[in-house]
Amino acid sequence: MPDEPNGNARSPSPNPKSLSQKQVARFVSKVKNLDQQIGEHVLAALQHSDTVAVLTTVVIGPSGEQHIVSASLSPEKMSQVNQLLEEARDQREEDEVCYGFHCLIKQK
Repeated sequence: MPDEPNGNARSPSPNPKSLSQKQVARFVSKVKNLDQQIGEHVLAALQHSDTVAVLTTVVIGPSGEQHIVSASLSPEKMSQVNQLLEEARDQREEDEVCYGFHCLIKQK
């Protein structure tokens, strides 16, 4: 997967044109100038057809280099993510804040 001519972003992997409907388009780039590279990477990933958002993270690749990885979200996938977030919020239990051996316990 060669670098693009600008030397910043790597071409999408796998080729998004050959994806089945159930696969998620993935975009991978080497991290060079962090601010610029992540911005360019996210903007490039957002240009993928039927993409309304991307989930992006930085990971360590097999050779120890850092890579930016994004998954494109179609409107349907974004709706699923929003549903999961809503369910997680409803199921969330309030945390007890602890610092060392000192905990703040809220009265019921």
